[in-house]
Amino acid sequence: MKHRITAVILLAAMLTSSVALAACGDEGAAGNAASTTAAQEGEAVEEETTLSEAEARLAIPDNLPDADYQGYTFRIAGRTRDDFIQEIGAEIEENGDVIEDSIYHRNHTVMERFNIDIKGVYFDTPQNEVRKSVQAGDDEFDLLLGQVIEVGATVTDGNYINWYDMPHVNLDQPWYIGNAKDALSIGSKAYMMAGEYCLSILRFSYCMYFNKLLIDNYGIENPYTTVRDGKWTLDRLSDTIKDTYVDLNGDSVRDGGGDQFGLVSDYYSAVITYQYAFDNPVMTKAADGVPEVNFNTPKTAAMVEKLNDFAWNNPGAWFGGWDVYGTIWKDGRTLYLNSLFQSAIGYRDMETDFGIIPYPKYDEAQEAYHSMSDGAHTIMAIPKTISDLERNSVILEALNAESYKQVIPAYYEIALKVKYSRDEESVAVLDMLLDGRTFDFGYVYDGWKGYAFILQDLISSKKPDFASAYAKKEKSATKQYGGIIDMYLSLDEG
Repeated sequence: MKHRITAVILLAAMLTSSVALAACGDEGAAGNAASTTAAQEGEAVEEETTLSEAEARLAIPDNLPDADYQGYTFRIAGRTRDDFIQEIGAEIEENGDVIEDSIYHRNHTVMERFNIDIKGVYFDTPQNEVRKSVQAGDDEFDLLLGQVIEVGATVTDGNYINWYDMPHVNLDQPWYIGNAKDALSIGSKAYMMAGEYCLSILRFSYCMYFNKLLIDNYGIENPYTTVRDGKWTLDRLSDTIKDTYVDLNGDSVRDGGGDQFGLVSDYYSAVITYQYAFDNPVMTKAADGVPEVNFNTPKTAAMVEKLNDFAWNNPGAWFGGWDVYGTIWKDGRTLYLNSLFQSAIGYRDMETDFGIIPYPKYDEAQEAYHSMSDGAHTIMAIPKTISDLERNSVILEALNAESYKQVIPAYYEIALKVKYSRDEESVAVLDMLLDGRTFDFGYVYDGWKGYAFILQDLISSKKPDFASAYAKKEKSATKQYGGIIDMYLSLDEG
């Protein structure tokens, strides 16, 4: 994808050009005079400059002030698993790995710009450590990076600062992800936020992979074209794969051990993603801006029936538990695969070329493609005890901006197996996918009670009756969310 920006030619350059042209004779005198007059009147001539996607990202200003924080150590409470330690990247050195080098350069860009250091402090449950610190009145941490639902469970304790109170944070910038500003807010209150600094949101984003060789062999339209034309729907997917099952090993048993399928998927988070791909969150905003449960609708019931039929009655579909994947994808035995964006790293050694596209829409009337990030992802929260709101907001904005500008393109390069700027078709579709990542107040504040997991439960158990399943949870769900919203609204903004 290319972006266009306009560059204004300086007045001095125009004057120089006009003087030089004046020596060209009477034939161009009128034009020279006009140019000189225009220059004298301060008119600007615009020249279009083409930037690559990566260059365009770098060119977006973060509008942060110049500041020297005199070696301040910015302290981040994070999780102990290696990939979450990498997310902060305080210990990373340049080592030739595309992603780790981009994290290193992001950190050093921010550290050198503002004269700070970055320190990660790691816990099994960092939100609990931050809660204890805040309740003791200690200024021990500048930022919490914790699991989204677990952090959500601690918001109503009043531990965190409202993101709208951060003077140099602009939640309208592209480094705050998808609909996070709206979905994670009530009015002008948001106590946790999703930004590109939370690299696990990208890594755990659900997408669909397609095997280019099998797509060609079956004479199927290029999926990139189908996506761009707005025609990538569940019906289109279902029709595409219905005749693709092959008993490759000839044992007359339909299983993943040696057969070919049209689509392979687990029936856990990969199925919940269809709920968001179909633009069907648990909660939506009412007219007053307060989230309300809006899940028990005819569309949800129809969606459950349609997905059950697709998963269990389409011959080309193969759904199962976490063991469903096996070697099917790497063996080249499925046209499509539901999986995480980070899986692309493990597919780089595949001989067969593949592409990455969004989940299908519910129907062509749906305006955009949507996806979600698996619930294991990180969310950001700012401890209420920080000592300098302005300094904290500058550093946070810079970390998110530089993640968007440096780290995300590195992940694109890994996923596409080519330089970021060399596969514009793939980049354009990936942009659609990642721009459509969706957050849901009902998922974030589910509290592991299962209200946001009804679809997963019904599909995995082959039960199409949504109304009965919802009725069993409706009363407790109303109480759960109502209590959270009441407490949320009662929190002080300062």
